[in-house]
Amino acid sequence: MVISPDMVRLYDALKQKGIGVSDYGLLNKRWGLNLKDKQIKGFFSIPYKKMQMGVLGCVACHSAKAAGQYIVGLGNKNIDVGMIGKDAYLAQFLWGMLPRKNPEFKKIHKNAVKFTSVLKDKNINNLTQGLVPTSLVKTWFYEIQGKKIPKNFGRGQVKVPHLWGYGEKRKSGSFWDGFADGRLPGWAVAVELRGGQSVENIRKMLDKIHHAEDLLSDLLPPKYPFKIDYTLAIKGRKLFNKTCYKCHGTYEKDIYDLPIYKTVKFIPLKVVKTDEERLNFVTEDFLRLIQTNPLNDILTYVSRPNRRGYVAPRLEGIWSRFPYLHNASVPTLYDLLSSSKDRPIVFDLYKSGQRNRFDEKKGGLLVNRDINSSSYKRLLKNAKKGKRFIYYTGRVGHGNFGHEYSFYSKLNHEDRIALIEYLKTL
Repeated sequence: MVISPDMVRLYDALKQKGIGVSDYGLLNKRWGLNLKDKQIKGFFSIPYKKMQMGVLGCVACHSAKAAGQYIVGLGNKNIDVGMIGKDAYLAQFLWGMLPRKNPEFKKIHKNAVKFTSVLKDKNINNLTQGLVPTSLVKTWFYEIQGKKIPKNFGRGQVKVPHLWGYGEKRKSGSFWDGFADGRLPGWAVAVELRGGQSVENIRKMLDKIHHAEDLLSDLLPPKYPFKIDYTLAIKGRKLFNKTCYKCHGTYEKDIYDLPIYKTVKFIPLKVVKTDEERLNFVTEDFLRLIQTNPLNDILTYVSRPNRRGYVAPRLEGIWSRFPYLHNASVPTLYDLLSSSKDRPIVFDLYKSGQRNRFDEKKGGLLVNRDINSSSYKRLLKNAKKGKRFIYYTGRVGHGNFGHEYSFYSKLNHEDRIALIEYLKTL
């Protein structure tokens, strides 16, 4: 994402005065951006043709805190692209009204405003922090081919994925539903295309894209930072290898004690039974546009007899990847291993990556479970008002059902804790 030329100078001036760059100031609380040493992670100021360009890179979304640790490659738990789009659109619109002498300004400014106009579109953007609308990418295929966007376009909201194991993950298909052919480089730059990057430039950068994907494939998962009960973990591994491995695979390490990544499995919706709003994003009309787009040699999809479903992600570093499921609807591993009727329907995402928000025992986000408390009632009330820093399973695409199997009924409390202890070792 590129913001309007020279607007970054305002950010630099505010930063020098210490305005808006506190750990939980405007940039973090409202937009969910990661800050470290009073600097937005993944935000760069780059000179270009006598202008200063503000560029938001991959790390802005694909890095986050978990249990107080900053982890590159972890999906941002609080990023709010819809709110960023809304605020940036207005700011850039006003910025563009000032007189300009540089002839290059108009073209870049137009693309920046156009991108944020899509980000802020209330009909397709995300409803909650930590989720991103895959509809954002989908709009490019319609626009580039001069097609009108359908009325019932959908949001296709998913949480930002982690990146370790990326190389093997691509082989089964990119994104949560694995529909995009990740063996080809086009989908890696789909957001850049939506942001105004040209087809011609993408072709010129193919070697660099391949190189970047190779680097991402070498990312390592974060080790669990606290004490592990290895006696329980051994029991948990035995339980895992009788049940969960069927979808999520087994886990081994090489002679250097590094994880051996494996290709993920695609699981049909009729098996996993999780919220299907994301799958409604892939329509027959959209698939036809993929086949005819100007980059259709590097932007194509995986043809499957049963296309509706999700990939079962590998579980390395799973302790840090809460909330769980593709739509981030389940706060802890313990909840994920329990009946969906027992899972929280609402929880607060504020400061979700901090140490005091981490639940060591249940593995994930520490949440208020006292439904009779005044704080819980206030949380639910605000959730129903649409507050974006609160996760509410009553919203479209936010259902916390599914991923519920027959063996769950045979698990007691100790079994669930043992499974969690084992998952901490991955």
